[in-house]
Amino acid sequence: MASVDNEFVLMVTELLSPLGTIRPRRMFGGFGLYCDGMFFALVFDDVLYLKGDEQTQATYDKIGMARFVVPSQKAPHTIAYFEAPGEWLDDQDRLLEFAQMAFGAALRAQAAKKRPKKSAGKRSPREKKP
Repeated sequence: MASVDNEFVLMVTELLSPLGTIRPRRMFGGFGLYCDGMFFALVFDDVLYLKGDEQTQATYDKIGMARFVVPSQKAPHTIAYFEAPGEWLDDQDRLLEFAQMAFGAALRAQAAKKRPKKSAGKRSPREKKP
């Protein structure tokens, strides 16, 4: 892994280390954070964003976590990563609670990608044609 010279990323990586092996990787003008190889958070302009999904959405919305806006010259758009409140950096237990939720969202997304897609009209080998 290339060395990271961003103090904020190094601090966040250390705070999240109880979850597993945290590795930052440069991407999109910021950093992607991986826990045991799973992309679950990102850092952009020294702000931490945690992955979300249908299971985390209500909780994230309830506390006002804003979606990450992908900067783009064409048309900025949002993705399912949500801003962690800055005060959580002083409350490791709270940060880890939500980071665990983000890791769960990443695991669910990975599982959904691996799930075989059902295709309409295809028959199983045991089905006989009419």
